[in-house]
Amino acid sequence: MTMQMLSPRQSTSVSAFMLRAWALLAVCIMAAAIAYWTRPTTEISMFQGKKLEQLIPIRFGEWQLDKLIVPINPDPSTLAAVNRIYSETLARTYVNSRGQRVMLSLAYGRRQNDTMRLHRPEGCYAGQGFAVRLLGAAQVEVGDRTMAVMRLDTSMSMRQEPVTYWMVVGGMHAIDQLQAKFAQLEFGIKGFIPDGLLFRVSSFDAVPSSGFALQDAFVRDLIAAVPAPIAQGLLGT
Repeated sequence: MTMQMLSPRQSTSVSAFMLRAWALLAVCIMAAAIAYWTRPTTEISMFQGKKLEQLIPIRFGEWQLDKLIVPINPDPSTLAAVNRIYSETLARTYVNSRGQRVMLSLAYGRRQNDTMRLHRPEGCYAGQGFAVRLLGAAQVEVGDRTMAVMRLDTSMSMRQEPVTYWMVVGGMHAIDQLQAKFAQLEFGIKGFIPDGLLFRVSSFDAVPSSGFALQDAFVRDLIAAVPAPIAQGLLGT
């Protein structure tokens, strides 16, 4: 059996290949080490462990809790997914002196990362059989600030339900998944794991514009009724 000797050129090519392989391995090890040592470890909590039930009053302004109408829970599979994503949820119906009703839904997640993140109402309503029409962003005056919100018009059979929502990630206001992702990344770079809140209000109204006006009035009354730190946590900055 004879051994074939490599030519000087072949030997140089093998050496260069091995050098590149070792360099690539070193880069991968360094990247893994950096990812490990810079991974977010400190959690941010907007409400300092307080429960949503404690934060949201059952009576404020001209609104009070309507005990006769209980919000319908999603189907079991959707409910199971919600329970995996969120640490806490709150669903209530409020009624004013004129008999107008607004449904409030809050979903709070203690950790917002790549595996646990807020889910927008578009998918939740569509998953329950609603036709969903995205109307886009709108500006709402709340207290001394102008706040961006997202508007939807949803319907199923004879039920038409305009929807207003926004998100808060680590105290930062967002109305779409891209803004929420940027907030998550900004906190992650600094070593923080932000929490997240989805704030949603809806009402039954065949005319979306009048439904949105009612929802905006409800939000203003609610925010005016809670302490400033809670209001900031609900609205974001």
